[in-house]
Amino acid sequence: MASADLTAVVVAAVGVAGTMGAPLLSQWSRRRELAEEGARAERQRQQDRDESNLQRKRDLYAALNSSARAYRTAAYDYILALKRGENADGSALESARGSYRDQYAQAQMVLPGRTLQVASEVNHCLSLGYKLVKQLPNPADSQDIWRQTETWFATPLAEAVWLLRHALREDLGVLDEFPDLPERVQQLRATRKHLTRQTEERQDPPQSGQA
Repeated sequence: MASADLTAVVVAAVGVAGTMGAPLLSQWSRRRELAEEGARAERQRQQDRDESNLQRKRDLYAALNSSARAYRTAAYDYILALKRGENADGSALESARGSYRDQYAQAQMVLPGRTLQVASEVNHCLSLGYKLVKQLPNPADSQDIWRQTETWFATPLAEAVWLLRHALREDLGVLDEFPDLPERVQQLRATRKHLTRQTEERQDPPQSGQA
């Protein structure tokens, strides 16, 4: 009899516990479900932010690459027009230069170290090219200066723009890392500095009796 009473009590207790515990279990399950939904939503928002940031980076890099190429091309076309004796309009060059400078200023804020080093050197090279164009004499006066300027635009500066494109694509993960990139940039820098010295020496030739 006692055993039957004990069993009845246990059954009743279990029933009461089950009745009381069911809402708690349901609440816990709901909270867990909401937490998982929140975590999924946050992961999706982060993925959307990452994709948006990557797209903005792609757009900025594309604009920088395009404006650098356009700047070099406009300057080179201007040189060739002057050499042919045409009445060259420098407005296209100035427009390309302004567009490039705007894009480069924006890119400086986001370019990582390795890519920024390349972009910085390319910027110096383009600036030297612009300076050379503005200092060109009459084509009949100094063929050496004209050949030197044309060579700068046709070879070192063309390579500089190519290196910039490669560095930008490398940073975006489109291309594998270019192991020779730092060495190529160093060579470009050395060539630019050598030409800069030659240009300065032409502007300020040594006085008589000076080395």
